[in-house]
Amino acid sequence: MMRPGLVACSAAALLLSACGASRVVSDTPSSAYSPLEFSVAGSGRDLRTEVVGNPFGGDKASFDKSVTDLMQDQYFGPTTHFTTTPDDGANRLYKVVMVFNPTETLLGSEICAGRRIATDDRPGQPIRLRAAFCRGGALTSTSGYAPALTSPEDPTFRTLVADATFSLFPIRDPNHSDNCRMPNC
Repeated sequence: MMRPGLVACSAAALLLSACGASRVVSDTPSSAYSPLEFSVAGSGRDLRTEVVGNPFGGDKASFDKSVTDLMQDQYFGPTTHFTTTPDDGANRLYKVVMVFNPTETLLGSEICAGRRIATDDRPGQPIRLRAAFCRGGALTSTSGYAPALTSPEDPTFRTLVADATFSLFPIRDPNHSDNCRMPNC
């Protein structure tokens, strides 16, 4: 039997250790989304990725490459290459947008709209991420948070980007009932 003081200290330690972690929360996918969308968008090809903002300051191109490198292989689905410089084989109907520290609250449709999004790029503050997988409007979108970090190499930042990428491409089709026991329903 554990002593109450030991249990309380253990619980407090767990809560404090969680303060340094990132969090990602998925929005409900659009009814237009199906897991096949991701295959159409990126199967065996480049997927245009826009990185907006830079919470670490410094060279923007290097930061963008760090983000797209962290996105590679962080999903279930076909081989896809996330890049800010897609080749001619990319399906131009689709894109992923990763917005770091937006200055305003953004809906998924606003992320995909192609308008300029203002960000707060001062280093040393907590990182807020809004991301969307787009075909015209948002097919999927997600929100993430990490405490203030010093570089894109920080394991917490790596986890934030990986979890957000995974969240953007759900394997469950939102148009099919979870109660269905028949194939292809």
